[in-house]
Amino acid sequence: MDILLLSLVVLTISLVIAGSFMARSKAWLGIFLGVLPIPLMVFLGRWSIQRSIERCIQDACASSTMSPECNFAKFGCTEWPSLGLALLNVSGIALLVLYIIGVIIIAVVQSRNN
Repeated sequence: MDILLLSLVVLTISLVIAGSFMARSKAWLGIFLGVLPIPLMVFLGRWSIQRSIERCIQDACASSTMSPECNFAKFGCTEWPSLGLALLNVSGIALLVLYIIGVIIIAVVQSRNN
């Protein structure tokens, strides 16, 4: 649910950026700057999930009295985060598709208004 809400916010920001630049006759700049929040969201989400996995493994190693570098065991730290990564990637792809559709709609509406 959190990824869905975040995705909708990022899509809204992206379309507002693209639409505002397109209204000023700087369509390509608007399209480029508008798409930037989408990969930024995916990158930051992947980084956050990776940090969470690393902390989980370190905590599990510490609680099992093993050395902090015990990377050979995953201790169940990767199952749910892996699902989150997959969901984040699918969300990023869906956002790109919706962004393209939104930009096309904005361009058509603006061309009819001119």
